[in-house]
Amino acid sequence: MIKVGLVGEDPNDTLSIKNLLEKRYKRKVQFKSFTRTGTGYGLDSDKTKKNIPVEFEEKKCDFVIFIRDLDAFESQKSKVQKRINWFNELNVLVKNKGILLLNIWELEALILSDIEAFNKFFRINYKFNSDPMAQKEPKEILKKITSKSNKQFKESHCPELFKKLNIDKVEANCRCFKDFIQAFDKKLA
Repeated sequence: MIKVGLVGEDPNDTLSIKNLLEKRYKRKVQFKSFTRTGTGYGLDSDKTKKNIPVEFEEKKCDFVIFIRDLDAFESQKSKVQKRINWFNELNVLVKNKGILLLNIWELEALILSDIEAFNKFFRINYKFNSDPMAQKEPKEILKKITSKSNKQFKESHCPELFKKLNIDKVEANCRCFKDFIQAFDKKLA
């Protein structure tokens, strides 16, 4: 079985991506969250840079997925380049066996890619037909549309919610995720 490490801004993010990817890859990939890395901007710290290669070796990973939010639009090239530089710096630490999952704006944009699953989870009926990557602050959108519901969206819902997302819909409706899946499949091959 292939072992893939997960490094993200928050344990919720790594668990969410693990839950989504296991829908397709559970039989051939074992996902291992790196736990001694920083969170948020702590991912830029020297401590993180020191701990990533240690966990990579300890967990005997074949490669690592680095999950990061852009917190901007894809057209903001300087911000994209900053995240690519961050990835390149960490990728060297895992012997260039990394792959970047760069979420345009935030991880929650992936939820907008399968709004039906979100609607079922929160028992609402929200229509969304736009490009998830073109939504500024998708987390705030999700909070707003559930603000009058019995249950309001919180970031802590993501791991459970990502278990319910249809990975095929997310891939079809969110280009950044589709690009990631293509790169991930190449790594697995």
